[in-house]
Amino acid sequence: MANDNTLLKTRSGIEALLTLFRTETTLFPSNTAIVLEATAIPSTGTQDFDAIYEQALESHLDAAARLGIRYAGAPPMSGAHVMLGEIRVEPPNAMRTIGRSIQSLGGTGTEWTARWTWDLSGIESIDGELLVQTEVDAVTLPLPRK
Repeated sequence: MANDNTLLKTRSGIEALLTLFRTETTLFPSNTAIVLEATAIPSTGTQDFDAIYEQALESHLDAAARLGIRYAGAPPMSGAHVMLGEIRVEPPNAMRTIGRSIQSLGGTGTEWTARWTWDLSGIESIDGELLVQTEVDAVTLPLPRK
């Protein structure tokens, strides 16, 4: 059973705090959604990755300034994309066909957050649970009621 302190560990040892809730949203027309957030717990692992990311970002921005953005190559990926990108979410069958959005938020000096949002347009209630997993850990979260 999940609570406000449900943690999930990634292969690289980063721990993420999982929060699951229902909310009003402007992202979808229905304005009602189920949201799962995974927020990395700051650690030496996140600090080390941020230091490498910051150097890579500076190199990328320098190359873009010297050569032009077209020739600078792809920008580096943040810890939210790389480390939290390992997290997989398997919703119950009833949620597999509804609208979903995934966002990875993070950069230098910020918390890393991955957010999954499911649109509940035209759906009164959904029962079941989400399976949230990485290569080394798994957590089952019951879906929030209204």
